[in-house]
Amino acid sequence: MKNGFMKTAVTLVLLTVMTLTVALPAFALPINSDIADNYTYNYNRFPVQAPLAYKAIKVIGADDLGLDRQFQPSDIYVRGEYLYIVDRGGNRIVVLDEDYQVVSVITELKNAPALYAYIPGKTNSDGSPYQDPEMLSHNKNTFFGPEGIYVDEEGLIYVADTQNRRIVMCDIEGNVSGVIQGVRVDVINDYTFKPVKIVVDRTGSFLAIGYAVNRGLLEIDNDGTFRSFVGAPPVTYNAADWFWRVIATDEQKKQLVKYVPTEYSNINIDDRGFIYATISTISAPELLTAIANDSVSGSLAPVKKLSPAGSDVLRRTGKFPPVGDLIFEFNSSPQIVDVAVDNESGRYTIIDSRSGRFFTYDPDGNLLYMGGGSSTDQNGRFRTANSIAIRGEHIIISDVGNKSITVYETTEYARLINSAVTANAAGRFEEAAEFWKKVTTFNSNMYIAYIGLGKAEMRQAMANYDETRFDHYENALGYFSKAIEKDNYSKAYGELRKEELSKNFSFIFIGIIVIIVGIIVLYFVRKSLKKKKRGAK
Repeated sequence: MKNGFMKTAVTLVLLTVMTLTVALPAFALPINSDIADNYTYNYNRFPVQAPLAYKAIKVIGADDLGLDRQFQPSDIYVRGEYLYIVDRGGNRIVVLDEDYQVVSVITELKNAPALYAYIPGKTNSDGSPYQDPEMLSHNKNTFFGPEGIYVDEEGLIYVADTQNRRIVMCDIEGNVSGVIQGVRVDVINDYTFKPVKIVVDRTGSFLAIGYAVNRGLLEIDNDGTFRSFVGAPPVTYNAADWFWRVIATDEQKKQLVKYVPTEYSNINIDDRGFIYATISTISAPELLTAIANDSVSGSLAPVKKLSPAGSDVLRRTGKFPPVGDLIFEFNSSPQIVDVAVDNESGRYTIIDSRSGRFFTYDPDGNLLYMGGGSSTDQNGRFRTANSIAIRGEHIIISDVGNKSITVYETTEYARLINSAVTANAAGRFEEAAEFWKKVTTFNSNMYIAYIGLGKAEMRQAMANYDETRFDHYENALGYFSKAIEKDNYSKAYGELRKEELSKNFSFIFIGIIVIIVGIIVLYFVRKSLKKKKRGAK
C-alpha cells in the first residue's frame, strides 16, 4: 500500500514538472511583444519562439522613387517582372522592375472617355437626369483617389479609380483601352458605382468590392452589365441573440444590435480562378469566441477562398483556424486587410493592419511562419500595413501610414518550409520529407514538420510489401506522437495492428486449430473416462 502511494505521488510530481516545462514558453512571451517576427503557435495554441522566417531587405519611400511627398500606396500587385503600385495620394500608378527601380509613372491617361456624372434615382426639376457637379469638375484624363489594381497576363492594367467612380483599363504608358462606369445595380436603391478593389476572372468578367456594399462582390460583365453578387458573407447569430429576438417586444427589438452582412476588405485571385477575400471588421469578442469553439466560418472568417459559384472552400484542417494572431485584447481585434497567394504551392499569406504582422499558411490552413510587426520608426515594421504581394521568395507590403513599400526576403528556415509545401503539393512526398527533416534541425517544435514526416512514412509503408513496412509504420507512430497528432496516430496504429495480425495470421490460425483440437480430444478423453468408471461399478 505504501509503495503504491509513493509511486502515485512521484508520477504526479513528474507530470506537473513536464506540464510546466511545456507551457513555459507561452508565459515567457508576452502578448504583442516586440518579438513580432520570430514566434509561432504550438499545437496547444500557445505562442512559442521560432527561428526568423523573414528579414527586411529594402524599404522604399517617395524619395527613393523620385516622387513628391503625396506618395500614399493604397494597393500593390505583382505580375511577371513588374510591381504595380497604386498611389492614392498622388493619383497615379507607379511601376517598378525586379530591382525595384521605376519603369513607369502613369499620371495622365490618353483617350479616356467622359466621366459618368449621373446620380441614380435623382432628377432635376424639369425631370431630366441629375448630374453630380463634383463629378463634372473632375478631369477624365487623370485618376482620382484610386484604391485597387489588377494586371492580367498580357500586361493590361485594371485600376479601381474609386473617386472617379470607374474602372480604367490601360497599358503601362497610360493608353486607355476601356472604361467601366455607371454600373446599374437595380437591387440597391440609388446605388452609385464606386469600385474599391478589383480582379478579373478567366471569362473576362470583373469582380469588384463596391464602396459601402455588404452583399458580396459585384460581378460585372466586360460590357459593364451587373450580373450578380458573389460570395456574400452570411450574417452570423448566436443562440442567445436568436432567443431574445424571438421573445422580445417590438420596442425591445429596436434596442437590439442590428446584424448586417459584412463588407470585404480586399480580394485576390489565383491561377485556378479561386477568389481569396478578406474581412477586416470582425469584433474581438466574436473572433475570440469563434476561435475557442472552432467555429470560424461565414462572417466570422477573416479570410475566405471562394469558388466560381461563390462558396467558401478554404480548408481549415489545421490545429487552429487561419485568423492571424490567436491571442489578443478585447479592444484590439485583428484587422485582416489583404491576402496574397503563391500559385505553385497553394500557400497564402494574410496581413493584419492593426499588429503589422503577416502570417503564412499551407493549403490546409496550417500556420507555417509569420513576420512583421507594428512600429512607427523601425525598418521592417509598419504603422498601417494595407496591401501584400508575393514575388518568389519576396513578400512585399505597402504601408499607407508610413507611406512606404517594404520588401522582405525569406530566410533559409522559411525557404525549407516553402520547398516542403511545394514538393508535397506536387506529389513529391519523399522529397518533401527530406525538407521537413531539415526544418526540424532549425525548429524542433515545428509540429507540422513531424506531421509531414509521419505522412511520408505512412505512404512508404503502404507502397512496400516487404518487412520494412513495419519499420515505416513504427516511424510514423513516433512522428505523430511528437506532433500530438491523434487522428493520424490512430490511423498508423490501426494499420500496424492489421499488419501484425496479417504477419502472424498463420501462427494464430494454427494456434486456434490446436486449441480446438485439444478441446475436442479433451472432450472425448473425459467421456471415455466416465464410461470406464460406470463399467467398473
